[in-house]
Amino acid sequence: MAGLINTVEKAIQKYPENHVIVANELYKKIAKELTEQNFYKSLERLNKNGKLAHLTKGLYYRPKIGRFGPVPISEKEIVYHYIKNQKGMMIGYRMYNDKGLTTQVSKRIEILASNLPGDKKNIQNVLVRKVSVALTNKTIPVIEMLEILQDYRNIEDINIKALLSCFTSFVETYSDQAANSVLSKMKYKKSTIAFLAAVLDHFHVQHTLGKYLSPLSDYKIPNIEALYESA
Repeated sequence: MAGLINTVEKAIQKYPENHVIVANELYKKIAKELTEQNFYKSLERLNKNGKLAHLTKGLYYRPKIGRFGPVPISEKEIVYHYIKNQKGMMIGYRMYNDKGLTTQVSKRIEILASNLPGDKKNIQNVLVRKVSVALTNKTIPVIEMLEILQDYRNIEDINIKALLSCFTSFVETYSDQAANSVLSKMKYKKSTIAFLAAVLDHFHVQHTLGKYLSPLSDYKIPNIEALYESA
């Protein structure tokens, strides 16, 4: 068994300290050298002797040893694991804060990721949810705007000027094809879609969002002109 543990340990040593290691991806690299059962037994033993740290189901990391002992992996590393190579994106208050929409910061970090095996995963203060839409330079801005508009009334201390600035930046690169791709895979309230349509109408941007809405419904969305007057 010691030889098998050494095989796994050597593979782990190739990863930087406090860097997320996906167990099944690691196993694929050394599958010819040991069985899957022995691989996971080796992980358990390495975890017990402190050479490996268990993060959550299927995820580990090689702990960095500081002056006072092991240094826990940072949320920054966890976030990077899911958003690197445009495989994920931040939403929620971290995204709102980055865009200057509010000065409020939530302890919880919310991420949409396309490289998540299951529907969702909680890791420390990071909540990751599966997204089935391809995340591109076109779809990411659409998702961000839909998230902002859907949560508009709940964003604490919202900066209306920053919101209007987001509108201006968004419409400059709006892709109707990307919007339809997002709405075909992700569920948003009709009122949110109506809000987005109103923003596009204000800037005279052509779109096909009307097909998701009923002309007989009153979606009770904010008045765009009133928002500009209040800024």
